[in-house]
Amino acid sequence: MRRPAMLAPGLLLLAACAAPPGPRLQHPDLDEASGLTASRRYPGVFWTHNDSGGDARLFAVTADGRTVGTVDVEGATATDWESITTDDAGHLYVGDIGNNWSTRRDLVVYRLREPDPRRGGAVKVDRAIRFRFPDQTAFPDPARGFDCEALFWAPHPQTGQGTLYTLTKRRSDRRTSLYRFDDLSGGAEVVLTRVGEPFEVGGDPARYGGMVTAADATPDGRQLVVLTYHALFVFERPSPTDDRYLTRLVNRVELDQDVTVQAEAVAWDGDEVVIANEQRRMFRLRRPRARRTAAFPTARDLR
Repeated sequence: MRRPAMLAPGLLLLAACAAPPGPRLQHPDLDEASGLTASRRYPGVFWTHNDSGGDARLFAVTADGRTVGTVDVEGATATDWESITTDDAGHLYVGDIGNNWSTRRDLVVYRLREPDPRRGGAVKVDRAIRFRFPDQTAFPDPARGFDCEALFWAPHPQTGQGTLYTLTKRRSDRRTSLYRFDDLSGGAEVVLTRVGEPFEVGGDPARYGGMVTAADATPDGRQLVVLTYHALFVFERPSPTDDRYLTRLVNRVELDQDVTVQAEAVAWDGDEVVIANEQRRMFRLRRPRARRTAAFPTARDLR
């Protein structure tokens, strides 16, 4: 759902004007990018979508913001699309998982065959995976602890087969919790499994600190990148049979919020990370595991 800008209007305008030039999402209808995943079938293509209030439509773009094509998603509604991910069998998963007030009882992830982005047209949902949290007992939740904007694909610790994970964007503190989908059949509503303990992401509450906005795992599931408004975190999976990612922090990269503003989408691109914000800007972090002394991005990062 749409949120107030993190910065005061004057500061937001100043940041937009002062930011060095960089790639920009070019499609005129893509005005609130809120999800990003790299295609495993079409090299150089990323899938993205708008936040709430738009059409059920996906946009295929390049890392420099050029539009490759658009695809309508039939059989889906766009109540509050927040994230998109892909598996290794040719499917895309679109998360209608936004839940700002922790009131929703209709959270769902749509699965569809990844289409050829250059053909456009429409693609039908082939599975709707409805779910709920095991520890939410009140609607709305008084602590507003069950909003989600991050969805990623990684191996299940018991079966080794890929499954979905999500991270919460909590409103009452600066922590996030990791949950796993143990059933992707699309039958009965799935009760998620919480994985490990919550992780403290920190950040300044006056600038929307503590709120996880996106996540993505590498295709082998070994590394996880988690995006917030104020920082980017890189985690390492403890082992193939242990998916408690949040116990293995590898690196934390502070973000220059005057430049990144409302960063709400992230994806691995090989060994690098691509970030997109709701102001249509795209950024590339070339060494996400490397320690930095300056907040990202500097002018050098944007060259």
